[in-house]
Amino acid sequence: MTRLTFTGVRLFDGVRRHPGLDGRVDVHVDGDRVLDVTVPGARPVAGEVVSGEGRTLLPGLVDCHVHLVPGSLHMTAAYGVTTVLDMFSRPSDLAGADTGPGRAALRTSSVGATAPGGHPTLAYGPFPTVTGPGDAEAFVDARVAEGAHHLKVLLEGRHGLPTLDDATVHALCAVAHDRGLLVAAHVSSAADAVRAARGGADVLAHAPYDALSGEQVSELAGRLRGVVATLTLFDAWPTPAGVLPLAADPVLGPRLTPAWRALLEAQATRWMPPGPPDDTVRTGNVLALHRAGLPVLAGTDSPNPGLVPGLSLHRELARLVDAGLTPSAALAGSTSAAADAFGLSDRGRVAAGLRADLVLVEGDPTVDVADSGRVVATWVAGERVDAAGLAGSEEETRGLDWLAVMTTRVVAGLRARGEVVDPGEAPGPRDVVRDEDGELLGRVVPTPQGWVPQTVFGAALAGPGDDEAAEAVVRERGMSVLADPWLLTRDGADEPEDVVLLEVHPDRVRLRPVWPSEDGAAGDPAGEWVDVDRVRLRPARR
Repeated sequence: MTRLTFTGVRLFDGVRRHPGLDGRVDVHVDGDRVLDVTVPGARPVAGEVVSGEGRTLLPGLVDCHVHLVPGSLHMTAAYGVTTVLDMFSRPSDLAGADTGPGRAALRTSSVGATAPGGHPTLAYGPFPTVTGPGDAEAFVDARVAEGAHHLKVLLEGRHGLPTLDDATVHALCAVAHDRGLLVAAHVSSAADAVRAARGGADVLAHAPYDALSGEQVSELAGRLRGVVATLTLFDAWPTPAGVLPLAADPVLGPRLTPAWRALLEAQATRWMPPGPPDDTVRTGNVLALHRAGLPVLAGTDSPNPGLVPGLSLHRELARLVDAGLTPSAALAGSTSAAADAFGLSDRGRVAAGLRADLVLVEGDPTVDVADSGRVVATWVAGERVDAAGLAGSEEETRGLDWLAVMTTRVVAGLRARGEVVDPGEAPGPRDVVRDEDGELLGRVVPTPQGWVPQTVFGAALAGPGDDEAAEAVVRERGMSVLADPWLLTRDGADEPEDVVLLEVHPDRVRLRPVWPSEDGAAGDPAGEWVDVDRVRLRPARR
């Protein structure tokens, strides 16, 4: 059996940074299990020795929301993600999974439960659906026969889609629990999140897009085992430079294979839909649920546009920190909290007797969560993942070919519903400037629902309407919103700063701290210039 010793390494054990001896430990692996965690030198080293100098050892990461790309589990593991929780795949796609040594472990719902014609028919149809409570038992039993580890139920009524009623949700959850399955619920609204929780769902597969009330936050925190944030869905929209965020990420972008980079470059010019959403509401919901004690879990919903299996989970961790979680809390959402929420009792932590799913990274992601993406090597059940040869491999080609077919299917369906416009035919976002001095007030952005007025930084000022009404909102409210207090989070900082904006440009702003500060410190009244792409700015919630 494989013997392995990590020497003098920092350890995030799934819950906290292990104190060790001056912050260092030895981790001993025997076969597919962790044998022991000791202070350096307390146990003789055995087998392969891996130096931990300047590095941190993590439990193998768990992506709590994916849709399986056949052939992707090797690449996923190479990026440090050793378990993926699939939230809707057809049995034919699951049959193409590249399972085995050196691949991420797969846990699936198989086909999710949705109403006839409901979401996600465009992508995966035809597939079995649920017409009412009487279908629940047969539907769940069919998923168990397909090897499902959990049940997915879909409550999605946007765009006029049919969705499951309360009685059907209750019946599905009751049968799933009777068969020993947890239930993950797809929701997009606060009302559906509460419906799912009251119906017996265990986990939300997304944080809602509209604001949760205090009462709703309390009820969800009291009923659920966790919420999968999927904040990385916002990586589907390009930066002002026209590049998708993952490709622009200084740590992760260089790790893309040429084929996946080419795909992201193509996706950056798509029109599906054209306008970026306001991410402040969802991030606010995530922080509110976290503060209420509900475990926030890391999941990507890959392979949606802008997302790459495995690699995008590190972007999700960064977005959780941007939302207000500490780096350790974000990491727990992809390790111990993820394992606890989904009943994966043999992983998610580094401790004696647990699976030796391990990730070694440069730096210390408990201080700078971006270091989670600086993967040196991954071990799945004690076996080192061979990351060589992924680019251009048969597995990669098979996955990208599958994704091309699925994308064509979805785009054709959306175009038939009038929700996709070809880029050459579509109007683009338009800046709104003050007539007197040309200062940028905001912009209006076309979406399938109408024109959305936005601040300079992309936060929506109102719902969609016609072009003239949206511009009027920007002229009326754009500058006043910028005059309010804002929260500034700098690269590598855990806590945001309260600031006011003195001068605003699309790529940089001049700002100063809100005075007086808590410690009474004064600053330069002229403020300081910061590059927008190096910080996070969002309205202060007061």
